[in-house]
Parts: sequence; structure tokens; C-alpha cells
Amino acid sequence: MLMLVAGLLAGHWLTRRPHGAAMAAAAAAHEATVAAHQAALAEAAALRDADVMHRLKHSEIAGAHAHAQARLAELAGVEAAKSELAIRLAAVEAERTERDRAHAAEVARTAATFAALAGQALDAAHLKLAEANEAALVRHREAAGAGLETNRAALAELIAPMRDTLAKYEVKLDEVEKARTESYGGLKEQLLAVTTGQQRVSDEASKLVSALRSSGKTSGSWGEQQLKNVLEMAGLRDGIDFDVQASTSGDGGAKRPDAIIKLPGGRQLIVDSKCSLNDYLSAAEADSEDARRVAHKRHAAAVRVHAKGLSEKAYWKDFGHAADFVVMFLPGENFLSAALEHDLGLWSWASDQRILLAGPTNLLAIAKIVALTWNQERQSQEWREIGKLGAELHASVAVMTEHVLGLGKNLGQAVNGYNAFVRSLESNVLPKARRFTELGVEEGKRAIAPVGLIEASPAAVSARELLAAPIAEAAE
Repeated sequence: MLMLVAGLLAGHWLTRRPHGAAMAAAAAAHEATVAAHQAALAEAAALRDADVMHRLKHSEIAGAHAHAQARLAELAGVEAAKSELAIRLAAVEAERTERDRAHAAEVARTAATFAALAGQALDAAHLKLAEANEAALVRHREAAGAGLETNRAALAELIAPMRDTLAKYEVKLDEVEKARTESYGGLKEQLLAVTTGQQRVSDEASKLVSALRSSGKTSGSWGEQQLKNVLEMAGLRDGIDFDVQASTSGDGGAKRPDAIIKLPGGRQLIVDSKCSLNDYLSAAEADSEDARRVAHKRHAAAVRVHAKGLSEKAYWKDFGHAADFVVMFLPGENFLSAALEHDLGLWSWASDQRILLAGPTNLLAIAKIVALTWNQERQSQEWREIGKLGAELHASVAVMTEHVLGLGKNLGQAVNGYNAFVRSLESNVLPKARRFTELGVEEGKRAIAPVGLIEASPAAVSARELLAAPIAEAAE
């Protein structure tokens, strides 16, 4: 309000100034008046809000006070109820204590009564039991004294079979022990023989290893024998289905593969055995994994060198009917698997060189297939021979059929001629001969034998094959 009054006074003062400055002063006074009015409004709003907040707080305080009075009243009621409950609980505790005391007294009285009764009953039972035991003991003594001798005899009779059985058991036990001793001695001798045999086998294996290591010719002969064994195991026959150490001469001189397997159609399959065991045996005897791996790698390199040399021989050029590849036989699956394991590209490289690496298992499968092919070829040849014989038999049957048909025709003509001769004899000749007898001519010493007709005829042809020839002749 004071600011409003100040604004009005300032406006009145300004209106009294000259006119030019009066306008500016009036504007300024107006702005001041507006500002003072806005300030007065803001102050009035603040006073109103403060009054509202004061009233709200006063009402909240009054409500809280009333709520607190209500809670105090409730608390007073709860305290009164608690006091009453405490009084009741004290009464109940006193009643329970009295009841427990009475129950304990009753239990003590009952236990005393029961103990007294139990003692009396136990004494009576002990007395009766002692009397009964005494009577039973007396009876037992009397019965034992009366039947002692009888029991001894019965016991001796009962034990007699057991005594005999024990005697027999001792005899059998002695025999079993004797047999066990003899068997143990024989078993000991057999074990000694087995140990000696194992030692001999070990010595022979050592000699074989030494021989295979020391001489390349010996290892080569062993590999060639293994190759021959595999081929014969597959059912191929030496000298018939395959040839061993067959040689030929070519541009590079004489060449002699270890085996040539003959295939149907005149084809050939060349097999050459390569046995390089030094590095493999060194790997088997190595003490460390690194030394074993190095020896296996040398073994794989040796197999690759053998395959390269075999590829350079080019057997397929010198053996005109041979396949365009050569089977390189390693006489042990472990030799081949060790080389392939430590040279992963060996198989594909050998195939590019026209070399097929094969162990005993693979070569046995190949030889089995060749043997099966030969069996099929022999069966085909036999079938062709059977077909040829069938055709010849058919031709022979056809010629024989023609002869049979001609014979049947001739037989029919002969029968017809015979019957015509008989009819002519009966009708023309015999009547005239009988006229001689009627005229008194003396008959000869031999009478004329009766002559009859032949009623039989050749069997009729019914087979389709035998009817075809006459039908064809009729058509011609």
C-alpha cells in the first residue's frame, strides 16, 4: 500500500512539470505505478498463501492432537486389560502348581504300591520256579542214570558210520594229495617248457629281426614269400593264376616284378614287394616319443623312395597287357599304417605316380576279387560250352528225327507191300495150287504154312517237333 501511495505522489509531482518533460514523466510514472501495483499484488498473494498455510497447519495440528488423545485413551484401556490378564495368569499359575503337587504325590503313592505288589509277585514266581527246576532236575538225573548205558550204545552205533566215513575221507585225501603233487610237478614241467619255448621264440624273433636288418636280400625274400602266401590264401594258383619272378627285357634292360596276376581277357596286374624295416624297427625300439617319431618319418620317407623307384620302372610299358598302375605290396599292415600316419600326402602322391600302396589286407581283397572274376569267367566259359553242346545236340536230334521219319515211312511201305503180297498169294496163287490137289497131283512132303496179314502199323507221331518236318514237306 505504501508503494501505491508513493506512485500516486510521484505522478502528481510529474504532472506539475512542463509539458515536454511531462509526457516522459507521465510514462515513467505510469510504469512505476504498474510496477508498484504488481509488487502490491505479489505481496498480497504471498500474504494470502501464508495465511492459507497457517490455517492448514493449524487444522493438521488439531487433528494430530485429537488422534494422539484417542491413542492415549486406547493405550490406557490396553494397560488396564494387561493388568487384569496378569492377575488371571497369577491365579492360573497358582492353580497349576497345586495340581502338579497333587499329581506328584499320587504318582509317588501309586509307584510305591506297584513296587510292593511287584516285589510280592516276583518272590512268589522265584519260589515256584525254584521248586519246578528242582523237580525237573531230579527227574532228569533219574532218567539219565537209568538210560546212560543205552545212550552210550546208541551213541557208539551212531558214531560208527561217521568213523568209517572219516577213515575213507582220510584215504581219499591222501590220494588227492598224491595226485595234486604229481599234477603240480607236471604243471611245473609244462610251465618250464612254455618258458623255454617263449625264450626260443624270442631268440628266433631276435634272429629274424637281425637277419631282416642285416641283409636286404633276406628282407626282400621274406616280403616275396608273404606276397605269395597272400595270393595263395585268396585262392589263386601259382603258375596258373599268377606268376612269380617273371622277367622281361625292355629299353632299360631286364625287368622282373615279384608277381604278375593274370586277369580275364588276357590282362595282367603287376605286384612288387618292398620291405624296408630298419627305420620301423628302430622306431619300435626307441626310448622316447621324439626318437620314435623321427624314426617313423624316416620309414615314411623310405617308403616314398621305394614308390618313386617303382614308378620309374614303368612296368606297364614293358608288359603290354598290364594295367597302367603297379601294386606296391608292404608285407605288414603296421608298416603301411605307420608310413601313412607320418606322411599324410603319401597315398595321393603314390596314386599320381601310378602306384597303389597295399598291405596284406588290401592285397588279399584285390586277389579275392581277381579269384572271383576268374570263377565267373570259368562259369561263363562253361555256360558257353553248354550252349554249344546244346546247339549240337539239337542238330543231332533233328538229323535223328529225319532218319526216324524215313524209317517209319519205309516201315509203312514194307507193311503195305507185305499185305499186298499176301492178298495176291491168297487170291491168285493158292487157289491154283489147290487145283493140282483136286486133279490128283501128289502133294509135297512139306505143307504150305499159313500166312496172315500184319495188322500192326508204325506208331502215330504226336510231338510238335516231329510233326514239323512232314508239314514242311507237304508245304513244299
